[in-house]
Amino acid sequence: MPLPTKILPGFSATLYAQPTTTPTVLTLAQLSTLANVSAIAISGNAVNIEAIPAFGQDDAVASFTVAGSRQSDKIPAQSAPTSLTITAPWNPSDATLLLIRGDAYSGTVERTYVIAATDGVGTVYFAFNGRASQFQIDSAPGAEAKAIFTIHPRGNQYGWSNTA
Repeated sequence: MPLPTKILPGFSATLYAQPTTTPTVLTLAQLSTLANVSAIAISGNAVNIEAIPAFGQDDAVASFTVAGSRQSDKIPAQSAPTSLTITAPWNPSDATLLLIRGDAYSGTVERTYVIAATDGVGTVYFAFNGRASQFQIDSAPGAEAKAIFTIHPRGNQYGWSNTA
């Protein structure tokens, strides 16, 4: 499905995580299919976080020089989805945060995550398969305890879909 032909001037975004302790991640085709992605993007799967970091793709280039010449060039290379470092209010009874913490401790659990960005009319979904890591709890005195973790998307396992 093509992306909407409009700019989302001011949008809100929400992060969702696939439920269960042993998830079966979506396939590459399913990551771009609205019916599969929107099934994960429900309130029960929402991750309570402070803000959505930049998401999408990082640019990657390969640099080279020709021996014996002054020429060099940069060519586009396969770009990878951006890793997301996330800060969430720490709640030891939040089931979704506990799943993500378990994933980070394991280091081997892959889960499908969905970011839903909406302007109130249409919704754009960015779905990806990823692994959580670096789960830390910051319990600074006099401040709200925070959980900080990073989600690393896997290779080219991502897709876009929308309701527009």
